[in-house]
Amino acid sequence: MLIELGMLLVKMVLTAAVVVTASVVAERSGPLLGGVIISLPISSGPGMFFLALQAEDRFVADSVLYTLAMSAAIAVFLIVYPRLAVRFGAFASIGGALLVWCGVGYVVQLLPLQLWSALGLTLAAFAAAILVPRPPGLKPPPRPVGISGVELVGRALITGGIIASVVSISALIGPEATGVLMAFPTAFTAIAFIMHRRHGGGAAAATLLASTVGMLSFVAYLVTLYSLIMPIGALPALAAAIGVAAIASTFIALAGRRRARRRSIHPSPEAMP
Repeated sequence: MLIELGMLLVKMVLTAAVVVTASVVAERSGPLLGGVIISLPISSGPGMFFLALQAEDRFVADSVLYTLAMSAAIAVFLIVYPRLAVRFGAFASIGGALLVWCGVGYVVQLLPLQLWSALGLTLAAFAAAILVPRPPGLKPPPRPVGISGVELVGRALITGGIIASVVSISALIGPEATGVLMAFPTAFTAIAFIMHRRHGGGAAAATLLASTVGMLSFVAYLVTLYSLIMPIGALPALAAAIGVAAIASTFIALAGRRRARRRSIHPSPEAMP
């Protein structure tokens, strides 16, 4: 019992340390490098690493497949929360979005998934999240978005606790539930709560909407990880998938900066005096 508790604490602390380190480095880096770092799987990566150490490759691959499918639920969260946030308080908005996330998660874990079906579901959900008209009442988030040390450590410990607990009970709940819980939107929930309480629902909604396209690098990470686990093993596949996520995040960040420059050079007619 003491050994299991000790291992749980080790997983929790190490995951929290990765989240804190990545967040601090991202905050102190430039906008391009910071955007790339924050888009990396800084919570899922440690979770998959610990899962790969204790589970067979087939179990890890099946878990990744359901995490990929649950990325669709994250996209739904990013659709629902902003539309609630501009009208309601933090608890009601986040609670409503998480309730929808749970409903999607319940359905997903019952589905007999393949890579094509999980990827298709996720891409369709993110296409909807990107293309659906934005709600009125959005406000530009402050720059920089200040998060105190206490808030950062609290978010990291919550993330570490969830990931460590899921990995520790993975053999009991099976790969489907493990994959679903690995995709719990801890970071988005924490950021939404902090921003909503501090700057209002409009700013919180705008902050989460800005991260929608960047989540496609997480999808690329999961597809790469699932595709390589059985051929080369879980740990080498994880290293390759993180590299793919970094490349995808860099490309998305560069494309975003290029679009922003074009808009500043050629403003829309509505923006002209």
